[in-house]
Amino acid sequence: MQQQKQGMVLKWLLIASLINNFAFGLIWPIVTVYVNTSLQQSLVVVGWVMLLIASGQAFGSIISGRLFDRFEPYRLILFGTGAMIAIQVILIFFHGWPSYVINLIIASLLNGWIMALINGYGTLVRSRDGRFVFNMLYFTNNFGMVLGTALLGIIYPFGIAWLFGLAVVLYIGLLVIVRRNFKIDASFSTYKDGEQTSTLPRWNRRLVYSVIIGLVVLWIAYAQWQGNLSVYMTQDLKLPLWQYSLLWSINGLLIAVIQLGMNAFKLTESSKAMWVQIFGGMAMFGVAFLVLPHATSFAGFALAMVVTTLGEVTAFPMIPALVNELTPDNLKGRYQGLVAAAPSVGRAIGPLLGGIVIEQHGYTALFDSGAALVFLTVVALALLIYKGYRQTEKFNEGA
Repeated sequence: MQQQKQGMVLKWLLIASLINNFAFGLIWPIVTVYVNTSLQQSLVVVGWVMLLIASGQAFGSIISGRLFDRFEPYRLILFGTGAMIAIQVILIFFHGWPSYVINLIIASLLNGWIMALINGYGTLVRSRDGRFVFNMLYFTNNFGMVLGTALLGIIYPFGIAWLFGLAVVLYIGLLVIVRRNFKIDASFSTYKDGEQTSTLPRWNRRLVYSVIIGLVVLWIAYAQWQGNLSVYMTQDLKLPLWQYSLLWSINGLLIAVIQLGMNAFKLTESSKAMWVQIFGGMAMFGVAFLVLPHATSFAGFALAMVVTTLGEVTAFPMIPALVNELTPDNLKGRYQGLVAAAPSVGRAIGPLLGGIVIEQHGYTALFDSGAALVFLTVVALALLIYKGYRQTEKFNEGA
């Protein structure tokens, strides 16, 4: 198969992103229930399992991101997809204790591997502005996860092996797409020709690492919604579980409507709008934590979720876009790998940090400290960007 020279075709990249997250959405949301009930392990063990899964995703993203700049990306994503098919086949037959956890950690590492490579391929799209590309990637990531989670509840009662079987089919479909559409000429993204610098300019490096740390902070905050807040709502406030689940339906619907609307009005392609999205979005996470202490009914939590989703849908896609702008072609994979790893780091340490605060000081302290952490991050990042952005060198800068 000859290499395509026109860059990555956005349509196939988005389809690949959708399939990858659809397939993984069938697997990881059931981990807590399956390990606790079917495998009869304690919630402490469940917590460690979730930590290892998130760590596996982070390591997979970091490793593949660095390799993206050194080796042919096509071979890397081909390997990751093929290995994911193999591990899903193994999970069909071996999902007892502890084989289930061991295989799932490997699967999470491969998922992080594939996600970082998809982000890396996003920097090779030449037909659209980088901000549009990463906004659409964020949309397909979420839509795929929503599809997977929705089917999960229907298929799981028939047995967990059926989930892995469907994941195998999806990853085989992904493999076909990769073989047909991902073999592009990415030589300009590597430094094999020795013509490009292998280090970032000083202020580029400072701002890139700053926004990645900011993304980790946002995910530490977001992880409270995925873990500790479910306990707070159902056990402390005695709200039914379906109300907590409904919050995520609101989240998914808002993400779809807002992102499609932003793309329709081309709001994602403006450099000025990017700054509004990053700082406005981050601030909304802090505002949501200010709402939570006063939420005692579904309406209060729904309001906080709406504010959080507005922050998520505006800030999250723009951070990889900004990193893309601040990194040269030969280093994009490395730093997009770090961007892809940031959510996993936040998910790994967020529930643990939140649990410590709750145990020592209660939920009100969790909400107050969460708001303070987010706002301090916004201020620190704003000062750094105000001081250093004009001194950075721009790569692939949009309109």
